[in-house]
Amino acid sequence: MMKKRIFTAMLVLLLGTAAGCGGQTAASALPENMPDDFAIRYANWIDPAAPNVYDTGAGLVQKDLADPQGQPTAQAALTVTDQTRQAIYDKLRACALDRLTDAPLHAADTGMSPLTEYEITFTAGGQSYTVTGDSTAQIRAENDPDAAAFCDFVQYMDTLYRDSPAYQSLPPAVGGYD
Repeated sequence: MMKKRIFTAMLVLLLGTAAGCGGQTAASALPENMPDDFAIRYANWIDPAAPNVYDTGAGLVQKDLADPQGQPTAQAALTVTDQTRQAIYDKLRACALDRLTDAPLHAADTGMSPLTEYEITFTAGGQSYTVTGDSTAQIRAENDPDAAAFCDFVQYMDTLYRDSPAYQSLPPAVGGYD
């Protein structure tokens, strides 16, 4: 009976975390219903010349092949269902990413190498937003609700990107950091 209660409590906690976002306290100003023009471009990179990209507006996935001697990236067409767009929009609202455009989500002179950079650009209701940050936000996530929300959204998009059939169709990275 005790094991069942622990399992149920863990399941409720997990589902609550999946629906919400990393401790974000400020509410999103985005409309509750997803605007027809909603599109997102999620990019991350170690080498700025070869970003990984998940772009619903352009219908494109791009992968860094980490190949200094050959082709730096590979691309595939991305098809996104309305349900996936809605799920991304709901997560974006839960994380209040529209409120993080001026948040300090990266650190200067970290000495961290490799350092992953992120740029999330989205359009909703005729308004465009850009949120930038880097992997140092993870260090601050425990004490900074904005950094926690950013990291939660980044993790969500990384999973969506890597699990997409478009990404799965691309060749493996040659070396480096895949």
